[in-house]
Amino acid sequence: MKFDIDITPKTHLIASTRRTDMAPWLAIAELIDNSIDAESNQVLIDWDSAGKCLCVADNGAGAPNPSSLVRIGDSDPISKAPTGRFGVGTKDAIGALGMIAEVLVVRGGMHRSVYADFEEIRLSGCWTAKGDEREASAAESCGTTLKISRVDRKMIVFQIVEKLSKVFAPTLRRGCVIKFNGELLAPPPIVRVTDRREGHGFFEGKAYLWWAGIMADGETANGGWRTSFGPRMFEETNCNRSYGTEGMDIHKFYGEMTLVEPSNAEPHERWNVNKNKTNASELQDLLEAVYPEVSELLEQCAQEHALTLEAGMENEVSADLTRAFGETVRMRERRKRSEEEQPGTVTPVATGRKRQRASKTQDGNGSILCPNAGTTYAIKFLEENQFGHVTGNRKANVVYFGKLHPFWQANLKNNGVVRTAAMFMLGGHAVTTEDNDQPIMSCVVASDQSNARFFETMAQMASQVASMQECEAAS
Repeated sequence: MKFDIDITPKTHLIASTRRTDMAPWLAIAELIDNSIDAESNQVLIDWDSAGKCLCVADNGAGAPNPSSLVRIGDSDPISKAPTGRFGVGTKDAIGALGMIAEVLVVRGGMHRSVYADFEEIRLSGCWTAKGDEREASAAESCGTTLKISRVDRKMIVFQIVEKLSKVFAPTLRRGCVIKFNGELLAPPPIVRVTDRREGHGFFEGKAYLWWAGIMADGETANGGWRTSFGPRMFEETNCNRSYGTEGMDIHKFYGEMTLVEPSNAEPHERWNVNKNKTNASELQDLLEAVYPEVSELLEQCAQEHALTLEAGMENEVSADLTRAFGETVRMRERRKRSEEEQPGTVTPVATGRKRQRASKTQDGNGSILCPNAGTTYAIKFLEENQFGHVTGNRKANVVYFGKLHPFWQANLKNNGVVRTAAMFMLGGHAVTTEDNDQPIMSCVVASDQSNARFFETMAQMASQVASMQECEAAS
C-alpha cells in the first residue's frame, strides 16, 4: 500500500536556529540585503539597548508577501536580485538575534503586517504566525520595516558599524544611505595604487571583472585580493586575500575582484555563493586562473616591499642595538656604584656561603662594551655575497651584511636572526688591545686574556638577546 508521509519539520528546529554562531553584524547584513533587493536607497537601523529591540526600515518597494520573511525556505518570488536565493538568510538572522519578529509592509496602497513569536511556535508545535491587513494612510510611504524583539546577543555598536561599512562599501559608494542609530555609514577610502591593471572575462560560464596595482606610499590596507558580489564585499580573511598569488609577497599588492551575475541569470551563470554571502566555492580557482595576468605585478610588488622591509629592519634593529648596548653600559655603571658602596664580600641568601664578587677577580672594568653612552650602532644591507663585516669606533659602529649571501637570502626577513648576528658581530668588533686603542676583530688574537674577553663578550651578547626576547614576549 502506497501513501503520502507528512515531513513538515518539527518546531524544535527553531532551537537549532537559535544556537547559530552567526555574528550580530552578519545577521544585520542579511536584513540589509532584503532592503537593497527591494531597490531601496535608504536603510535605517535602530538598536534599542534598553528595550532589546532591533529595527531595520527601508524605503523600497515593499515585500509583496510579508510572510515570506518569517517562513523558513520561502523567499520573495518577484525579486531577481542575486543575493536572495535560499530563503533562509532572514530567518537565520532573526533566530541569531531574538525570538520575536514583526514585519510591517506598505505596498500598493495597503499596509500588511506579520507577527511571529518563535518561542511560542516552538512550544506549541504549530508553524503559525499572526497577520493583519488594512488600507495604508496617506502619510505612509512604501517600504518594509522588520522589528526583532527580545534580542539576547551582545551588540557592540562601533564594531558592527565598522564591519557593515566595509561589507557594504560597494552599495555605499553607489549612493545608498545606511544609518545605524542615526550614524551614517561611510565606506573606507578606495585604496590608491600605481601601475594599475584591469581585466574581465568568464570563468566556467560566469562573468567577472577585476583591477589591481601596487599600493601607493602611505596606504595602510592589508595586501591581497578583495572580492565583491552584488551589494557586498566578501568577508576578508588572510587566506582569501592570498588566493591566486602563488605564495608571493602580497604586502604591496592590492586587487579587487567583482563577481558579476545578471538579474536574469541562468543556473550555469550563477556563482556558487554560500548562504551568508561571505565566500564563493569558485573563488580560489578563479583567482588562480587570473594569476598569469597579474604575475608581473606581483613580482614588482614583492621587490618593492623587500626594499621597504629591508629599510624598516635596518632602522628597527639599529635602534634595538643602540638601546640594548646603552642599557648594558648603564647596568655596568649601576653595578660599579653598588660595589663601591658594599666592598668586600657578599652572602648569597640561598646558600649562606661567602664568595668574592666577580668583579674583584676579573681583569678590566667588568665589561668590554664601549663605555660611552652616546655610542650609536647600525646595520646596513649591501648588494654583495659577503656574510658581514663591521666598521666603526668608540662613537659609531656599523654592521654590514651581504644580502646575496645564502644565509641572508634565507633569513633576511627575520628580525631576530638579524639582530642576534649583528650583536655577535659587534661583540667581536669590541675586542680591543691592552691600551683600548683599535678594534682587532680582523687579527688572530694570541693573547689568552684577549681570547677570554672575546668569549666573555659572546656570553654577554647571548644574555642581551635572551633579555630582549623576554621583553618582547612580555609586551
